[in-house]
Order: sequence, then structure tokens, then C-alpha cells
Amino acid sequence: MVFNKTEEQEREYLQQVINLLNKTISNADASVKERVETLNDQKQYLWDNRDIDPHEITQVRGNILNVFAIGEEVFARRRRLRKILDIPYFGRIDFKERYKGKEVMPLYIGIHSFYESESLKNIIYDWRAPISAMFYDYELGVASYLSPAGKIEGDIFLKRQYRIRKGRMEFMIESSVTVHDDILQKELSSNADDKMKNIVATIQREQNRIIRNEDALALIIQGVAGSGKTSIALHRIAYLLYTFKETLSSKDILIISPNKVFADYISNVLPELGEETVPETGIEQILSGVLSNKYKYQTFFEQVNELLGKPATDFIERIQYKASFGFISQLNRFILHIENTYFKATDVKLTKFVAIPAEYIEEQFRRFNRYPMRLRFETMTDYILEMAQIQYHITVTTAQRNMLKKEIRNMFAGNNDMQVYKDFFEWIGKPELFKMRKNRTLEYADLAPLVYLHIALDGNNMQSPVKHLLVDEMQDYSPIQYKVLQKLYPCRKTILGDASQSVNPYGSSTAEMIREAFASGEVMKLCKSYRSTYEITEFAQNIRKNEDLEPIARHGEKPQVLKCKNEEEEIAAIVKLISTFKQTDYKSLGIICKTESQAQELSDKLKAYVDDVYFLSSQSFAFVQGTIITSAHMAKGLEFDEAIVPQVSNKNYNSEIDRSMLYVAVTRAMHKLTLTYNDCLTGFVQT
Repeated sequence: MVFNKTEEQEREYLQQVINLLNKTISNADASVKERVETLNDQKQYLWDNRDIDPHEITQVRGNILNVFAIGEEVFARRRRLRKILDIPYFGRIDFKERYKGKEVMPLYIGIHSFYESESLKNIIYDWRAPISAMFYDYELGVASYLSPAGKIEGDIFLKRQYRIRKGRMEFMIESSVTVHDDILQKELSSNADDKMKNIVATIQREQNRIIRNEDALALIIQGVAGSGKTSIALHRIAYLLYTFKETLSSKDILIISPNKVFADYISNVLPELGEETVPETGIEQILSGVLSNKYKYQTFFEQVNELLGKPATDFIERIQYKASFGFISQLNRFILHIENTYFKATDVKLTKFVAIPAEYIEEQFRRFNRYPMRLRFETMTDYILEMAQIQYHITVTTAQRNMLKKEIRNMFAGNNDMQVYKDFFEWIGKPELFKMRKNRTLEYADLAPLVYLHIALDGNNMQSPVKHLLVDEMQDYSPIQYKVLQKLYPCRKTILGDASQSVNPYGSSTAEMIREAFASGEVMKLCKSYRSTYEITEFAQNIRKNEDLEPIARHGEKPQVLKCKNEEEEIAAIVKLISTFKQTDYKSLGIICKTESQAQELSDKLKAYVDDVYFLSSQSFAFVQGTIITSAHMAKGLEFDEAIVPQVSNKNYNSEIDRSMLYVAVTRAMHKLTLTYNDCLTGFVQT
């Protein structure tokens, strides 16, 4: 007999579950109130009886802490239950274990589990639970899952998906495949939001494999544009927090994201999944922090802007060289050269009658070769003085110790990071490959190598508590940056991006290059593109072909390419498109320019005709709905219901980095895409 066979029975069951949830929440409310009253009584008792026995005070305080801890737990459970009232569950499988006497077990799957204490039953299973993996991985028939007790085999007899909103079932679908196309299509056809949404109801089999991968020390996810790689990575973090809750918490994870706007855009996913927000930072902040923030540096955004203009050939050469594995090899050889030649020992007169010979000091520098070079001086000083006191029967003063340590440090020619870095380019015979900008500003490509040398000489002083590192937009980081990250964060990693979307063509990395940089790692691919309609995806493929990409069969109108006579007519065309957008049900329109300066200029011109256009710059902190104008660089990772890409002329888009920017821009559109230009159309677009 099938449990809840009809849709009507399912609707009645949903109401029963909601009633149970409300009852449990009411009980939790009463429990919280009771705990608060108990806490107040205990505190009042302490206040009224301040002269009681110290042992009793300790006992009462212990009781207060215990009540407080239990209250916190009850409060957290109540908060979780309130969250799932809106969408208690989204899927169901009926599973029977392959043992005699076992019954078919209906399993309802949601964002959180719900255990009903009176009936002692799991009413809803958390999507991350081992048994829930079958919902994503299997069709009807033979299935299995890995439990703590081992592999459990059986059969799935029924599979259903539901769309429940605000506690009301909108529809139910019998599903015989992994996740039914109808549900997926309905979700994909919905409008963009101001925050990235969770996708637990539509996780696909290949995505589920990535989310539940527990073995890889470095999991490298190569995902095509619109494949949901960032969302999948965040769901993976939620899964790891659930699975390893005893040893891993949100504060143990660090996300390296491309900018503050993107960090804000993804900030909703983990809280939606019931987890605390994870700390986030940028790679520039990390690198500069290692160097105690004492150097001015060109930002990555500034480097990209320079490359989008008319970059000098030698600037490109410097970036390319510093993004090569040959550069890393030469740096390693130079570090060995420093070890062998930068320490020149001299005799040191310790007291009137005692001198420390240069040969002995040199010997100690070699003795402590397991220490980073600059960290040896302290240990060397202590060891030399200890031996001197034993041999010469002297007492060494603090002043003598400080003098010897200073003398030893001065024997080393590598105490200044910047000078050592300059020495490197002299050593390889290419001093022109290092160029300091005005106001003693480092080029962006020099920041990571300088940190690499600093760590080699000074060691890693960060002592990072991070247990899992998530790196987004992996293609925009160079091999030397990954080498530095490995030294700073020798923990498990999830690294994701798309080689086709690099805005750093002269210093980017592929998945294979990243694996080589770590000397290990597992590469997993996400090839299906879910964001854009088939027509938009095909249009993007003509700009930059990605052989791995599989478009989803969701159709819409073909992208438009509007030719205008001049700039004024192009502005008028964009204003008209904005007006048309406002009459639709779409929530977000992205006007994506090649550079930030172009976006700023266009924004200023549009304000004469349109009131509510929001300019999203590299200094912005939040993503908002409505009409946004921004650069392709800032738009990376974001998505819009509709996108307009202006100024797609041959004059504006003609280099390989321009092609990358255009590809990024057009792949932001979910449902509608329009390109505008005056003069000659870029050769990257086929009409």
C-alpha cells in the first residue's frame, strides 16, 4: 500500500506536518520562557543571598550556565523549525532495504530534518543526510547509500517532487528520473533575485557528487558559465558543516571571493541552508597582510583596467613571466642561492677576552637549516652563548646577547624583502622584469612572488585556524598565488571557476595548472549550463567556443543586435530597452560595459533620461535589484533576468581580453539579451 497515494492525501499530510511543526514550536516557546524564568530565579537567589557558602555559589553559577546552554539549544531548534514552516520539504522517495521483513519507508526530504519526539519518528530528513543522497542519485529501482554502518542496499519504489511555498503545495510531480525536468524548468524560468538562492530542490546528479566529495584534499571544479558552480560550492560547504559538525564550524572556513559585491550576492545561501555565514576576504588583503600592509600595490581591478586600455608590451611580458611555472622554479633556485651565499660570517668580540670565530658562526647558520633563514638568528645566538658560557665560564649580560644577535643578523644580506626581490631579477639577468610604479607602488603581479620570498625567509607566521578554504573565480589567480595559498593554508580546499571566463588572460590558470601548483588535487567538471536560455547560450558559444558546454533545453527569444547611427541614437535605444524592461515581470536588468569608466560615463548620460539606474563600481559593497550598470569584471558571477551589452563595436571589442569581457557580459543574461553598437560591429559577434 502506498503511503499518501493521491495528491489530495499529500496536501492533507502537508497540513498535518505543518500542524506538528507549529505544535513543536509552541512547546519550544514555552520551554524558552521556562528557561528564562529559571535563569532569572537563580540570578535573584544569588543577589538575595550574597553571603552564602562559596561552594553553593559555585553550584548555583554552574546551574545558571547549564540552563543557559540548554536554552540556547532550544532557541536554535525553534529558529530552525520556524524556517522550515514555509517549505517543510521538496521531495520524497519510498525506499525498501533488501532484507526480509523490511517495509517500504517513505522519506520526505527538506532543507532541515524534523524529528517528532512523541511518535519518535523522523518526519523530514535533512537533504545532507546520507540516506537523502538517493533522491539526487537514483531513479526508480535499485539504489543504495552509505550509512555509518556501511553500504545499505535496496530499491526505490516511488519518487516525487513538490513545490511548496508559504506552507501551501502548488503542485506535485511523479518523478522517474534524477530530478524531473518540469521542476528544474520552472525553477530556471523564475526571475533573478537580489541574492543567490539555495538550489537543494534541483541539485543534479553530477552536482551532488561534487557536494558530497569528502576525500579530495583539493577539489578543483571546472564549471562552464551558468553551471551553478558557486552555488554548488556553497552547498558543499553546508554539507561538510553538517557531516563534520563535531570538528568543523563556520568560523573554520574561509572564502576568497573576487569582490565585496559578489560576497554580498552569495551571502544568503548558507543562512538559507541553516548555517552561519562564513568569513570572506580577497586575495589582495591576504597577501598584503602577510607583508604587514607596508607596500602600496596595484589592485587586480586596476591591472585589468590597464590591460583593457592600450597596455605596454613589456607590461604584458612581466605579467606572463610571473604567471609561469618557470618563474616559480627560478624563485626556488634563487632561495637556495640565498641560503648558500647571503650569509657572510665575521668574527665577533663578545667580551674583552672572548671572541666568537666566523667559522663557528657560519657552522651554526648551517646547523639550524630547518629554520627559515631569518628565524635562525635568535636560536643561533642562544646556542652560541650557551656554548661560550660552558667553555669560557663567563656570564653573558643582556646587552652582550642583544649585541651578538644584532651582529649575526647584519651578517645576512637578505633582511629586506624588496631588496631581495630586486636581487632576484638581477640574478636571472633580467632586471627589466621588475618595475616599480610611481609613488613606489608594486605591480599586482609582484605581490604574490614577494610574499613567496618573504615566507621562504621568515616562515609562515599566520598560524591560520582555517580548516577549509574556498577559492572562487579560480581562473583569475596565477600559479604563484596558488603556491602562496598552499603555504598559508595547508588545509582542504574547494577551488572553482571557468577557464573561459578569465579577465586575466596573461596570468590565468586552468584546472590542470592549479592541480600542478598543488602537486595534487581532483578535478571535477560541471558541463551543463542552466542560467541562460538555449538561444543566449548558443550566441555566447559563437563568441567563445567551449567544447565542454551542454546547454539546457530552455528556450526563449533570440538575442538582438541593434545597429545605431551614432552615440545619441544608441543612448536612445538603451533608454527604450530600460522602459520596456520596467513593463515586464523581470526583476533585474544588467547594462554591462567593457570597463568601469565606460559604465560610469554611460550611467551619467542615462541619468538625464532615467531616474533609477544604479551604478555598480569596484567600490560598491552590495548587489541590488532593478536596473544596474556595471563593468564585465564586476558582473562576473552575477546574473540578470535581462542584459544589455552596449558599445559592441569593432573599435571597443578587438583584443583577446576584450573577447573574454564580451563573453562574460553576454553569459550574465538569463532570459533576454540585447547588444547595441554604432559604427562597425565587433568581429566577435555573428549576426
